[in-house]
Amino acid sequence: MFLYFVVALLSVLGAWLYPPVRHLTTILGIRPFESSVNIHGVETRFIPDTAGCEDLEYHAPSGMLYTACVGDVEVARGWNPGAEALERPDRPAFGTIVVIDPKTLKSQKLSLRNFEGPFATHGIGLYSPTSKPNLVYIYAVNHLPNPRWTAGSRTEEKAASQVELFVHTVGSNTAQHLRSIVHPLIRTPNDILAISENEFLVTNDHYYRDGLMRLIEELVRLRGWTDLIHLRFDENSVDAAVVLDSIPTNNGLGWGPTSSAENRTMAVSHYIPIDCVVDNANFFVDPYAGVNGKDYSGYLMPGVSDALKFVKGFPDPMLKAPIPGHVWYLPAIAGKDKNVDGTKLRKLIFKDDGYAIRSVTTAVIVAIDPATNGGKREGWLFVTSVIGASVLATRIDFEVALA
Repeated sequence: MFLYFVVALLSVLGAWLYPPVRHLTTILGIRPFESSVNIHGVETRFIPDTAGCEDLEYHAPSGMLYTACVGDVEVARGWNPGAEALERPDRPAFGTIVVIDPKTLKSQKLSLRNFEGPFATHGIGLYSPTSKPNLVYIYAVNHLPNPRWTAGSRTEEKAASQVELFVHTVGSNTAQHLRSIVHPLIRTPNDILAISENEFLVTNDHYYRDGLMRLIEELVRLRGWTDLIHLRFDENSVDAAVVLDSIPTNNGLGWGPTSSAENRTMAVSHYIPIDCVVDNANFFVDPYAGVNGKDYSGYLMPGVSDALKFVKGFPDPMLKAPIPGHVWYLPAIAGKDKNVDGTKLRKLIFKDDGYAIRSVTTAVIVAIDPATNGGKREGWLFVTSVIGASVLATRIDFEVALA
């Protein structure tokens, strides 16, 4: 009996030590050797009027942050197709675009002109023409309920998601709705990368919207079930094409060190496993690179660190069930040199047990000018949550967190 127990234990340990198995069990929340201590910055604040904001984008010309917020966490709990919450199509969100000033940590909701909603928000993307840096085109995912769906329908899905396009002038309190972009290839849109005022990329994060097959899709993670779509449009038509279909459960999307999307053929150049359900990965450009001889530019990988708690806690009617989250950092070299082992360079810079912020979906760093900060290299790390009451901001010491 003892020998049987030893053999069984060794089998379990052997499976866990096998990297793919260990990675899967880790993101599911099985972390036997991990400390439970939270990792926050030296000061943590919460941004008002930012409930249920899944994505966050930094607009470099103005130095402002833009996000799309549901505005009501209870509504987000019942209708959020991106999180498989499809129970309340009769009560969709009427969200809005919110601008955050990273210096004052204040927010401003934009009034959406020529747009009535519903507006069930998710990913967003920003574009400003070089000649007009204060003009911001805002692309935003909108998960509308499908009016053609019925309980007995075999051909119609519950959600009829599309992308909305707004235009906004920096400093104003409004955004003008220009049009809705609809196409059969926009199925389960998650995140957007804006290329111009009439061109963007969008990820489809799942093939199945709910049910057993969606669970299998997330666990088995077969390639070819999700894709990256490139769209161009004009007044009369929308042209779309699949440019990449090799990333399972394709999710967040962002510019790397260079902003270039010149064709419809893309490939994965680097693959680095991160111990969380990576959501909206993005690249931090250090505007003060060279100060103190250091460049802290690098990749940010935020996400839920316990997938099982997310599934269990998202529908909590009390809106209190903790959903732990992480933010990982990789220096820029990890995406440039294939001979560099990125797994050895990754660093956990933010960790929360799910009580300060319920789940983590996006992370953006805004650097503080050392000239106004006693020469210190610091910045505000902004963290969003699709089911959180507000966006979290924590001030981090670069030499401690990113070095």
